[in-house]
Amino acid sequence: MKRYIDYLIRSEEHRVDEMLFLQIKDKNDLCYGLMRGDVIEAKPTIYMMATALALYLNSRSRYYKSEKLMEALQLAADGVARVQRKSGYIDYPCCNFFSAPDTSFCYKRLNDGYRLMKKYQDVADTTILQKKYLAIMRMAAEAIRDGGFHTPNHRWGICAALMQAAKLFADDTEFAKSLMDRTVLYLQEGIDGNAEGEYAERSTGNYNAVVNNAMMAMYQCSKDVKYLAYVERNLNMMMYYIEPNDMVFTQNSTRQDQGKEIFMDKYLYQYMYLIAYDGTDGFIKLTPEEHARFDGAAHQIIKGCAETGRQAPNCLHLLMIYDKTLDYTFENCGFLKTYRKLFKEAGVLRVKKENYSYTVMKNRSAFLYFNVNGLEAYLKIGESYCEIRNFIPDEMDIQEGKTVLSHTARGWYYLPWKEKQNTSDWWQMDHKKRDLMITSDLHTQVVITECEDGLEISVDTDGLERLPLRMELCVPSQTTLENDHFCMETVAGKSMVLSDDYVTMTKGLTSIEFGPGACEHHFKGHYSGEEVNADGYTIYCNTYTPTKRVYTLKVKQ
Repeated sequence: MKRYIDYLIRSEEHRVDEMLFLQIKDKNDLCYGLMRGDVIEAKPTIYMMATALALYLNSRSRYYKSEKLMEALQLAADGVARVQRKSGYIDYPCCNFFSAPDTSFCYKRLNDGYRLMKKYQDVADTTILQKKYLAIMRMAAEAIRDGGFHTPNHRWGICAALMQAAKLFADDTEFAKSLMDRTVLYLQEGIDGNAEGEYAERSTGNYNAVVNNAMMAMYQCSKDVKYLAYVERNLNMMMYYIEPNDMVFTQNSTRQDQGKEIFMDKYLYQYMYLIAYDGTDGFIKLTPEEHARFDGAAHQIIKGCAETGRQAPNCLHLLMIYDKTLDYTFENCGFLKTYRKLFKEAGVLRVKKENYSYTVMKNRSAFLYFNVNGLEAYLKIGESYCEIRNFIPDEMDIQEGKTVLSHTARGWYYLPWKEKQNTSDWWQMDHKKRDLMITSDLHTQVVITECEDGLEISVDTDGLERLPLRMELCVPSQTTLENDHFCMETVAGKSMVLSDDYVTMTKGLTSIEFGPGACEHHFKGHYSGEEVNADGYTIYCNTYTPTKRVYTLKVKQ
């Protein structure tokens, strides 16, 4: 573990080396904190201050007791105080002003820095900086207490900050009580973590970790293990969302991380916290299987950072606060090699085989993702039918080695009102009350069957005749496509109709074969509301309904 701690320290030093507030010559400019583009924002400064304090107080760092760094920290604290509104709020200036959630995220990082200074007060005298911290935090706590929120995870960031502030300012009993009274109002809504470990936003790439951090902080303040149970379930869930190249499957997220390529790095501290304190009195007790999995995951995350040359996660300050994590010795290494896991409430099936992984999703137009060593393609079916643009399965039946998806689309037309309306304004009419003429139905069933080297996807439709159906394989841009007739590099936003035969897509040393093609028509969809694959390249296989065809996605050896 010691070599990984050294790697963490070197990564944190590199972050501090790049800090703007160490490079500004005019110290007055520094009082506005770090800049994000041309926008004045305190949050990056606050986050970096916790990192800088960890280095300042760690004897293994070249910033240990650095006068230059302490001068920068004092200036940064002054800058944060100037940016903070008189009402205590710390804005997120790209969109959120007078924002309790954003202030709460800043408060939690300030709280980490303050705890570091108190814990290591025998190492260095940080009294002046502590006073500056307390002044900022007191005002922030009032703002967090009085403010509102936007998204589900905001509630728990707010609760964590309020509980931390109530503990810090406990001597002011009336103030501390007001903070806890507000916390009770949030908590009575119930925490949105289900039995499968999923939070409401399903944000595997970001907000799951944010909520976990809040739950951990709430446990630390209350010593109520129910908060850690949410973290335990989510970290178990995350084991099934890791792709063969160690990246996180994010396509099911409802937030801005959807579709992003993200490693598990932000979960390192969380896995380490649960395994390092496993068995401690009053702490949640992991099963032996969980402990081994979490231990292996934490080791793989930090090992992967070191081996790929990416910076270690920004968590040294947390590991120093909870020093059992610094002393922990890893026993295992690696994520789950194979798994098959259905998340019923989310409607997501995650399967990882020895040589590929795939994901099936209910209620999504992109219903199937196929991943081989990080090369990922996904399937959709275009069926322009009245207001419908894509096959979106609302039924999902999991069988042995196969998944059956289905949906019935209905063709309809409005009929004229039987009675004269009070208005001729179309937009004022309540069209939900109109009678409908139903002209046809289109039932589509997709059966996904596992094979040794990939998947078979059968598509079977009945009902409406002569609808131009489109099987759409969406592949990354700058991927090589080839077969016996052509070889080309894909361009974002472009497409082709594969008329017959199979096609192989290749990126690096990884190849996936898809086919056979079909070209009964050339229609690619063009109506309003059509989803456009602007970031990748689309391969169409076009047929008319009724159709009964089998396609394959396979690892190309």
